Amino acid sequence: MNPGRLWLPCLAAAPLPAMAHGPVAGIGAFYSGLLHPLMVPAHLLALVMLGLLVGQAGMTAMRRGYAGFLPGLVLGLGLAVFDWYWPLELPLLLLSASAGLVVALQWRLPAAALYTLAGAAAGLMIGIDSGPDGGTRGQRLGALLGTGLGAFACLLLVGDLAERTRRHWQRVLLRVLGSWGAAAALLVLALAELRP
Repeated sequence: MNPGRLWLPCLAAAPLPAMAHGPVAGIGAFYSGLLHPLMVPAHLLALVMLGLLVGQAGMTAMRRGYAGFLPGLVLGLGLAVFDWYWPLELPLLLLSASAGLVVALQWRLPAAALYTLAGAAAGLMIGIDSGPDGGTRGQRLGALLGTGLGAFACLLLVGDLAERTRRHWQRVLLRVLGSWGAAAALLVLALAELRP
């Protein structure tokens, strides 16, 4: 066997630098940021469960929920600009599980609770946890602007779809989605506790 041929598999197996919040190759910082909330499972699950929660509660709850989410998201993204970072995956999963259970049980929460839940918890945590890795200051700012737009658009879309449910089978489907989201979040939380 030729020893030169052994180098090729070794080079292919060599580890490359990994970035948790790095840009997607070929689409630029802004579009990478726009897709970021859809590519991070904890962020996507939190946005979907929160959208189902405020949408199921009706138009007034949606307005208050969005009005709380947006300032929390902006504040969190502002902190991410200055590299304030805390690992917030587990609290986001706990928030997702809670919101999913409320959706599944069809509990009606006071509007102030939705405002606090949407703004202080989800928006702030998603914003802080979205700090991009690497790049110039302009690229990082572009990625954060894209992340803010993508997260808010995802929440708006899910909330609007949930609010439009009128038929009985559609409301049952919302409850099923809420229970699946809660189960997924609780499963990931349980597995995270088992990790050494």
